[in-house]
Amino acid sequence: MEDCKNSKEVETLLGDPKKAILAMAVPTAVALIAQSANNLIDAMWVAGLGRDALAAVGIVFPIFFIMIGISNGIGIGAASAISRRLGADNGAEADKTASHALVLTLIGCAVLTAVFLLFLEPILNLMGAGASEGTMTECMNYAFPIVLFLSVFMIVGVMSSILRSEGAAKRSMYVLILSAAINMVLDPLFIYDYGLGWGMRGTAAATVVSVAVSMFIIIYWYFIRKNLFIRFKFRGFRFDSSIIKDIFSVGLPASIQMTVISAVIIFANIILLQAGGDDGVAIYASDWRIIDILIIPPMGVAMGLVPVCAAAFGAVRYDKISTAYVYSLKISVLSMILVGIITAIFAPQILTVFTYGSDTEYLRDGMVLFLRIACIFMPFMAIGMTAESLFQSLGMGMKSLFSTLFRNFLLVPVCYIAMLATSGLTYIWWGIAVSEIAGSLFIAWWTFVTLRSVMKKSGPDLKTYGP
Repeated sequence: MEDCKNSKEVETLLGDPKKAILAMAVPTAVALIAQSANNLIDAMWVAGLGRDALAAVGIVFPIFFIMIGISNGIGIGAASAISRRLGADNGAEADKTASHALVLTLIGCAVLTAVFLLFLEPILNLMGAGASEGTMTECMNYAFPIVLFLSVFMIVGVMSSILRSEGAAKRSMYVLILSAAINMVLDPLFIYDYGLGWGMRGTAAATVVSVAVSMFIIIYWYFIRKNLFIRFKFRGFRFDSSIIKDIFSVGLPASIQMTVISAVIIFANIILLQAGGDDGVAIYASDWRIIDILIIPPMGVAMGLVPVCAAAFGAVRYDKISTAYVYSLKISVLSMILVGIITAIFAPQILTVFTYGSDTEYLRDGMVLFLRIACIFMPFMAIGMTAESLFQSLGMGMKSLFSTLFRNFLLVPVCYIAMLATSGLTYIWWGIAVSEIAGSLFIAWWTFVTLRSVMKKSGPDLKTYGP
C-alpha cells in the first residue's frame, strides 16, 4: 500500500494543525448547513400539514437520533482509530479498521431494524405520541419508512466519518449537499396533492431516497472507482478483537452519548407536554431545528478536531493537539457570539418559516422567546461540543460520555423543577439555558486539566493556553 504521506488529504491532516482544522471544518460545516437547511425546509413543508404533523416530527426525532447516534458512534470511533493509525504511518491497520467499522454497522442495522419494526407503536406511545389520535397517526406515518430503511442512514453516517478520517472532508461535503438538494426537490412532490400526496409518509420517503443517493456515491468511490486512500478488504475477513476494542473504546461511549441525548429529548417532551401540551413540543422541536443550524460552525470545528488531534496523537505530536484544541475553542465561541447577536435581533423574522399557517401563527411569540434565550447559551454549547471531541480524538471515550451525561441529565431535573414551580414554559426555557451553561463550563475546565496531563509527556507548558 502507498505510504500515508503520498495522499494529499493525509498530508494536510498531518500538517499545520490550524490549517488542518480549517481544511476539515469548513467543508464539514458547509455540508451541515446543507443538511440543516434541508431539515428546515422539511419542517416548513410539514408545518403546512398542521400542528399534529409538526408535533410528530419532534416526538419521532429521538428514534431517528438513536439510529443516527449509533452509526455516528461507530463512525467517530472508527475515525479516531483510523486517523491515529494514519498518524503512526500504518496504512494497512487503517484499512482493517475501516473494514471492521462497516461490518459492525451492517450488524447494527439488522438488529435495530428488527427491534424498531416489532415495537414501533409501543415506543411511540411511551414517548407521548398517544396523547392524541391525530398525533399518533402522523408519528406512525413519519416513523415507519425511516425505520424500514434505517440501514441507508447508518451506512452513510459511518462512511462519511471514514471519509473525514482520511482528510477527505470535501467529498463528504459533496455527497451530503447533493442529498439535501434532492430532498428539497422531492419534499413537495411527495407530500402534497399536486404530486404523490403522501403527507407525512412523503416527508420520510423523500429523506430515504435522497440519503440513498449519497450512500451509492460513496460506495462507488470506495468499491468501484477506488480513488480514495482507505481500502476496504473483506477477503478472508476475521474480527480482530484489538481493533473492535479500539473502535468501541470511543464509539460505544459516543453512541451512548447520542442515546442519552435522545432520552433527554424524550423526557423534555414529556415535561413540555405536561406544561404546554402539543404547543410546548411544537415550539421546542421547531426552535431546535433553528438552533441546529446556528450551531453548525462549532459542530464543523468539533467534527474536524477529531481526526486532526487523533492523527497528531498517533504521530506523538502532543504540541499539535493543544494548538488545534485552543484554536478550535476560540473560533467556535467567537462565531457563536456573533451568530447569537444577529439571531436575537431577527428572531421574529426567522421564525416566520414555522408560523405561516393559520393554525401555527399563534406559536410565534413563544418560539421567539425560546430562540432568544438560546442565543445566550449557544456559545457555551460550542465549548461543550469542542471539549467532547477532544476526548474522542485521544481515545478517551468514557470522559466524553461523562461530559454528555453531565451536560444533558442536568437539564431534566432543572426543567422539571421549573415546571412544578411555575406551570409554564418560560422558566423551562431558562432551565435549559442554566443547564447548558453550567455543564459546559465544568467540561471546559476538565479538558484543560486533561491537556496539561497530556502535555507533560512532551514538555511544553500548557499554562499559556489556560482558560
